[in-house]
Amino acid sequence: MASGARSLLRPPGGVASTVAILSLMLASLAAAKTGKASENEAASAFKLQCSSCHGANGAGDTSVGKTLKAADLRSQAVQKQSDTELAQIIADGKGNMPSFSDSLTKDQISALVAYIRKLAKSQK
Repeated sequence: MASGARSLLRPPGGVASTVAILSLMLASLAAAKTGKASENEAASAFKLQCSSCHGANGAGDTSVGKTLKAADLRSQAVQKQSDTELAQIIADGKGNMPSFSDSLTKDQISALVAYIRKLAKSQK
């Protein structure tokens, strides 16, 4: 992926981003103690890492998402994939989507998969 496109995937600087990152870090520390990522942590991770392309509701209809042809996470095509397949896509990336294996733990990725499932259910 070109460096210009990759920069679109990074959250913009500023106080809100700093607060979001600190919140995610604190949630990560709490998750490390329990060994599991919470639903709130998954929502925070989704907002920070995924929503710029996939949108707050997972539809992939943001301007960046449209440009990069981000998947609608609520779609049948995405939802029919197994949890393992979705976790692998999040970890390794796919197409224009970058890898998140260096920035998210396995528990966080599993929690994101559950969150993606919840997005589809909330659409109905």
